[in-house]
Amino acid sequence: MIMTKGAVVLALASFAAALQCAPRRAPPAARAAPLTMVDDNPIGVGIIGAGRIGLVHLEALSSCPDARPVIISNPTLSKAKAAAETYPGMAWTSDDTEVINHPDVDAVWICSPSQFHAEQITAAANAGKDIFCEKPIATDLAETIKAVNLCRAKGVKLMTALQRRFDPNFSRVKRSIAEGTIGETIVVKLCSRDPAPPPLKYVQGGGGIFKDMAIHDLDMARFLMASEPVAVLASGSCQVSPEISALEGPEAFDTANVMVRFANGKDAIIDVCRQAPYGYDQRAEVLGTKGMMMTDNMHPSTARILSDKFCGALAARRRASAPVLPCA
Repeated sequence: MIMTKGAVVLALASFAAALQCAPRRAPPAARAAPLTMVDDNPIGVGIIGAGRIGLVHLEALSSCPDARPVIISNPTLSKAKAAAETYPGMAWTSDDTEVINHPDVDAVWICSPSQFHAEQITAAANAGKDIFCEKPIATDLAETIKAVNLCRAKGVKLMTALQRRFDPNFSRVKRSIAEGTIGETIVVKLCSRDPAPPPLKYVQGGGGIFKDMAIHDLDMARFLMASEPVAVLASGSCQVSPEISALEGPEAFDTANVMVRFANGKDAIIDVCRQAPYGYDQRAEVLGTKGMMMTDNMHPSTARILSDKFCGALAARRRASAPVLPCA
């Protein structure tokens, strides 16, 4: 497939997002025939941010045959240096503008804290660079609209990291809805919980749980519902991170519930929490007029036994302390 450089940037972003969903093996869509650009040169990528998510993107990009990581920045220079030294020939800096203005950088990956996104998008767009930005695009609506409009005016690509659309399980649910397998959608339920709360420094200034966490579920609700939201009811509280309770607005919440009414008259129900002691918990359920479809978390084994006395995972029976779950 022959594509322009701008189109390849979006394809690379999609590929990298898909690799986040399945780090050991990319989904079939991501393993499609290699892309070929009109000038047959790899995309030079500059990464802003060498924290956890920046390193995830760096690893994913290094696996993309049509991408070449060029330079990475971080305010703590030692982090940028450590990341770059893993990939021979890659440069590092403490200055994000050096990434944006590097002559070999075609596209900028923004993996910095949320409060810097709008400013960095603006600088990259003004430099004529295509942009992949971690969510959110900005921490308020006015800045978000301004950033999107600037990218349109400058003719550069802008994609944000809502990678669950590329998750093979969520994609399968979407396909089943579109094919009518479960009939007309009645309600969508989404659950999102992280293993442990982020540090105070991450939360402060980031816009709060609805923007830095529930944004994934709000996007997925719209994706699955294939309709636009018309009303939102939301509540939040501080249950597991007392250190953030003094922050302003939603930044003080570590637990939240959202109900979204869509233009088609259907509702999506979302619950999010920054702490789940048992690990990441990302699930979706769609009830339809012909049936129900749901996703589960990834497990070492998906083998299950069903009998007149037991319904559940085989692994559960091997644990002497685990209760036997009766069939309904």
